[in-house]
Amino acid sequence: MHTLLLIIHFIGLALGLGTGFALFTLGLAAKDMAPADRGAFMRRAMVLGKNGSIGLLLLILSGVWLVFSQGAAEVLAWGGGMFHVKLTLVVILTGTFGYMQMLIRQAKGSDGAAAMARLPLVGRIMLLLNIAIVVTAVLAFS
Repeated sequence: MHTLLLIIHFIGLALGLGTGFALFTLGLAAKDMAPADRGAFMRRAMVLGKNGSIGLLLLILSGVWLVFSQGAAEVLAWGGGMFHVKLTLVVILTGTFGYMQMLIRQAKGSDGAAAMARLPLVGRIMLLLNIAIVVTAVLAFS
């Protein structure tokens, strides 16, 4: 069961982190487009966000299951301070993800230009948080 949970966890990681890198790269590619074209392009690219949502859900569910199946106190002791940092970053990432979902809903509205303008910054912050989570997870358990 532990191996299956790790597989699910790593699939979630691939989906979540892959989505962040993909959207970042698409944003760079769209930088030279006319504003109207860039907005339409990025609205279509937002479909990738579903992969990120699924990835985050898989990560949280499998992560909680991994912790409790191994014994929460034991995992927290084994992971030490870096695991606590990782968990804190996951909470921040989850809040940022919720904010991004709110911006996406606003961007789909009739006057979503302001929300659409904030999305690239929030996306970069989420990508950096994802990378920091991976780094702290490796440091915690290596």
